[in-house]
Amino acid sequence: MKKVLATVTLLIAAFLLAGAAGAQTTNYWALIPQTKLEGFETNTGTLVLKATAPIGNVTTGSGELSVMCRQITDLGTGRREFGVVIAFAENSRPDEMCLIDYDELDSLEDGLDYLNKVDSSVTTLPSFEAVYTTKGGFRIGAYGDRSNGSLGFGARNIRLLAPPLRLTRAQVGQLRSVLDQARTKLDSLRKEK
Repeated sequence: MKKVLATVTLLIAAFLLAGAAGAQTTNYWALIPQTKLEGFETNTGTLVLKATAPIGNVTTGSGELSVMCRQITDLGTGRREFGVVIAFAENSRPDEMCLIDYDELDSLEDGLDYLNKVDSSVTTLPSFEAVYTTKGGFRIGAYGDRSNGSLGFGARNIRLLAPPLRLTRAQVGQLRSVLDQARTKLDSLRKEK
């Protein structure tokens, strides 16, 4: 049991360091909007309306992921953008959130489908990590160790140094389901004039 715990702890640390090391991170400049939704934050001289609708939550042992639909409208031009907000809540740290544009939902859902099926057969090497990261910094990943058969999942905001929120495979599936509900809501909003 101690060996499994040590391995899982080591893998979580590697997951964290992968984000902090910035090997493939392109979001170094926090002031430059990475998503269309974030782009509205830089608008000046115009009134911007942000509307949010809660869709669902994924509760874990140490916190919660909340998924909300977001519609942002520039009232001066009428330009609208749609997407999803994923908020992290844990007792030990303040709430944080990631914005995900509507056009990223397909690839995010495909990534979640893959992660929900992944196991140690994906490689012959002793350990693996499979991650998906959105433009807004939401990262979800699976990490495993073939030597002891351990498999874990985590979600985090790569723009912060906070540790990932640990998830189970079932919770990854639940997040996928909640995102699908958000897409349905966004599709109906996008049809409105």
